[in-house]
Amino acid sequence: MKKTNLEFLSLLKSSLKNEKYDGEKIDFEDLVYIYKMSEIHHVVPMIYNAAYNEDFFKECDTNFQAMFKSSTFRYIFSQIQRTNHFLEVYKKLSEKNIKILVFKGIIFRNMYNNPDDRISSDEDILIKKEDYEKVKEFFLSEGFEFIDKGEECAYFSKSTGLCIEVSTSLFSHESKAYGHLNKLFEDVFEKSIKINIDKIDILTLSHEQHLIYIVFHNMKHFLTGGFGIRQVADFSKYIETYGEYINWEKFWSDLKDLNYDTFALNLIEISLKYLGFNNDKITYPGNITSFDELKNSQKYYINSESLINDILDAGVFGASTMDRKHTALMTLDAVEDKKKSNRLKAVFPNVNYLKDNYTYLQKYPILLPVAWGQRILSYLKKNKTSSYINTMELGKQRIELLKEYKIIK
Repeated sequence: MKKTNLEFLSLLKSSLKNEKYDGEKIDFEDLVYIYKMSEIHHVVPMIYNAAYNEDFFKECDTNFQAMFKSSTFRYIFSQIQRTNHFLEVYKKLSEKNIKILVFKGIIFRNMYNNPDDRISSDEDILIKKEDYEKVKEFFLSEGFEFIDKGEECAYFSKSTGLCIEVSTSLFSHESKAYGHLNKLFEDVFEKSIKINIDKIDILTLSHEQHLIYIVFHNMKHFLTGGFGIRQVADFSKYIETYGEYINWEKFWSDLKDLNYDTFALNLIEISLKYLGFNNDKITYPGNITSFDELKNSQKYYINSESLINDILDAGVFGASTMDRKHTALMTLDAVEDKKKSNRLKAVFPNVNYLKDNYTYLQKYPILLPVAWGQRILSYLKKNKTSSYINTMELGKQRIELLKEYKIIK
């Protein structure tokens, strides 16, 4: 791994552990790179808080210092606004006797030393299908803008920037790659628990279901464009915070049934090597309590080098580049056990993939060829004539990753 990535991870580790940075002096050029990485992975406040007291930061370009500080404060202030608004909305919605489960977002932020340093672009809630119209009526009455996303929808507040994604299932039932994961959450409302945040009881998934959801959610994005280091931090933080409430035997059994256990164990190795993860509250497969013992047993493939490189390259949910986003059509095709991955799908995707960007397809799917043409012209205008080749190469690499971590054969 290159030096700048190690420096980035060391600063992130310092923030997560609330400890002083113990790495070597970072050059100004490296700091600029690290800032860009923190933007891609949505961890700007965490990296700033780990760096700003260090001599190498105090001695670097003053304009860069001011920009980094301003960016950090902007992220934090915006997050505080959105958090306060969400808590207000949640309280009002709960008073209407509508059962809603909050997951990710504010639940994860609550695990961090400085919750508002862990920024969230939106909040996620799960509701029952029969409450869909009631929830929609409520949000519209509160001045939110409705955004239709098919199986899920979102509500956006222009005043605070709060976006709330509303789902009736944790994974799309339409997906052949991960729709089946919903079976493990059929009793999610019955098993729900409460977590007190700012003196408000928030209804959320049970700790056991929330942890396995984190693995599934990361896997979902791994199957598409990828996911970022913050998602690994969420995983390890959840274990550190709530590991004592997890039935580890069932957890590993559920993952093994889906061929996700190797993936999860490599996430743990990354957490141990780079994020200062304290694994005192975890029990590994076979009732083993030592990660080194498990790795030395050679019963599992544990070699996270390829995975950490992909994670660092991906950014939050694989959004670092358009080429990476477009590999989803190849990797999902491979996971769905088709005999041949149809590479042309990366250039000529189906209606479902394009309908959000080309909204006329929602009403007139017959215009799909028109959307293909617009999409290709868009690439040409942006001087990305090599984009198809880049996507194909990256897609092949990511399919090999899925094979390496035993997700597909």
